[in-house]
Amino acid sequence: MTILVYLVVIFVASLLLLPFWAELMRWGRHLEVNYRGRSIPQSMGGVYPLVFLLAAAWANRAGLISTEFLIRMMLVTVGLGVLGLVDDIWGNDRDKGFGGHLKRFFSYGQVSTGLLKAVAGFFLSLLAVAGLQGFFLLIFWRALMVALAANLLNLLDLRPGRSLKCFFLLALLYAGLASSESGILLLFPFLLTSLVYLPKDLAEKGMLGDAGANALGGALGLTVVLTAPFTFQLVLFLLLLLLNIMAERVSFSRIIVSTPILHFFDNLGIKNGDK
Repeated sequence: MTILVYLVVIFVASLLLLPFWAELMRWGRHLEVNYRGRSIPQSMGGVYPLVFLLAAAWANRAGLISTEFLIRMMLVTVGLGVLGLVDDIWGNDRDKGFGGHLKRFFSYGQVSTGLLKAVAGFFLSLLAVAGLQGFFLLIFWRALMVALAANLLNLLDLRPGRSLKCFFLLALLYAGLASSESGILLLFPFLLTSLVYLPKDLAEKGMLGDAGANALGGALGLTVVLTAPFTFQLVLFLLLLLLNIMAERVSFSRIIVSTPILHFFDNLGIKNGDK
């Protein structure tokens, strides 16, 4: 019954907060022109921290999830979400990838919002895993995995549903191979909110934004760090590292378009997705 109430809290919060957040973005004229030239609300993923905080309040009161786990997740979700929102509002698209932000810094002495987000995001990730059992390099590695997961979903947020589909895929792998009850409970706010939001994302009625992609990826990375066996953590880390390095050198969109199964998955649920 306690878990059922937890799920209801998440579901109702998602249903109520998503339209509220969309109107807030419109009121603040925080709109973005998407790849089809349509002006839609940006940073819709900013709703994730709000839903999580409500869910966490109930989970903590009911004793569903340890207070320690909830605090660590709050640091990642709220912290990375706010950093992503700052980048969504004041960032620019001139500098591509982490290398582009570093080049801008060393060439012109300018600190972009993207570089600020990357550096501050890593330290937030480090704070979120501090105190876990293990020596310093292991703590550093865990923080890096959280940051890489956040950055991967951010890199994929170029077409409707792409980041969300990747999140669902990675969450499914975790659930099937390495999940624990506490881990699944930690992910529920993000899974259910994503399910509620996905139709709007696919219909191009909102854009996830860095605020959402960073929070979503960070939440998944931290859940794995806190609850998954070491072998699964290692495999996921290597995958995340490889994909993040690839993103600095190649276009994921080109790879997806040229690979039939990835192209099909990418277009799944999008009306006239090939156009």
